[in-house]
Amino acid sequence: MTILMNWRVVLLILLVCVLPAAACAPAAALDGPTPLADAGELPARLKLPAGYAAEVLVSGLSGPMQMAQGPRNTLWVVQMAGNENAGTGQVVVIDFESRLRSVAVDGLLRPTGLALAGGYLWIAAKRDLLRVPLDEEGVSGPAETVLHNLPFDGRSNGTLTATPEHDVLFETSGTRFGAEPLTGSATLWRLDPANPTEPEPLAGGLKGAYSHAFDAQGRLWVTEISGDVVNGAAPPDELNLVAPGADFGWPQCFGDQQPALNYGGTQVHCLGTRPPVALFAPRAAPTSVAVSPWADDELFVALRGEGVIVRVQVEQAGDNAVGTVTPFIEGLRRPQDLLPWGKDSLLIAEQATGNIYRVYPVP
Repeated sequence: MTILMNWRVVLLILLVCVLPAAACAPAAALDGPTPLADAGELPARLKLPAGYAAEVLVSGLSGPMQMAQGPRNTLWVVQMAGNENAGTGQVVVIDFESRLRSVAVDGLLRPTGLALAGGYLWIAAKRDLLRVPLDEEGVSGPAETVLHNLPFDGRSNGTLTATPEHDVLFETSGTRFGAEPLTGSATLWRLDPANPTEPEPLAGGLKGAYSHAFDAQGRLWVTEISGDVVNGAAPPDELNLVAPGADFGWPQCFGDQQPALNYGGTQVHCLGTRPPVALFAPRAAPTSVAVSPWADDELFVALRGEGVIVRVQVEQAGDNAVGTVTPFIEGLRRPQDLLPWGKDSLLIAEQATGNIYRVYPVP
């Protein structure tokens, strides 16, 4: 595909800043730690399956977008902290041992993702990829912009994921000229922290590879937030299993290898693309995927648009998989992110309320 062949050209076009923070990105914040607020009671609106309970682990956040586990059992959260275009986004660090929270980085424009890898905190902020140096105490220096003005769909380039090899995964969401994707967009990328200006493409044809997760077998699962009306209707969203170099078909193909006739899709072409593992309703907005802490063959997906967490039972099918989707937790208000926590818990970040819930099994 064109988007997989010309990625080096794209990176030459991008403005790559490894410059002082004042020239490229927000500086690390100097806010002192504050006591962690009382989390409060679990909302009655939440509907949990039999055999599970939940608690409010953290409250009082402002538009949390993605969570990551840090050193010494700390929880790192990137949040909007105001209007998404106000440039007030933050990275907050929550220390459960000291019961303190602090702002590690602020002044971020539309931050949607974070990851800790290679001695840096990585942040996806609108169309930029930033990094902040870390030491044993946390943030140790100013932020800098590593990749600037990345292709995107006008809204977001999604979340970040640290790989088992301590690389960083990020996406450039799909944008197009007519029926063709903009070179370098609609792609999932792997970045080596030691060589951050030369990321490598993993797969293409992805309108919005918003969230990613590795399972115990090293398989890479990706949610796709679809877009663009196709054949007169909104397309379904997807869960995909990545194979290196795979073409997932956007914009000519959608759903289960269906041709988008209004973008020149054909049945012959679409049958050559990689099929999804599972489909979700149009505009369900799967903003997060996480491996179940309780079963190796189960994934959980946050459907932000529907206010639910679904369970996806996956079964291997050749080099791909098929998934069976069932409801898990209902009654949420814009569930944004999921994070396995410890050996028996799943965290849920609820963007609308600023709550983080801990879900765990009970006898």
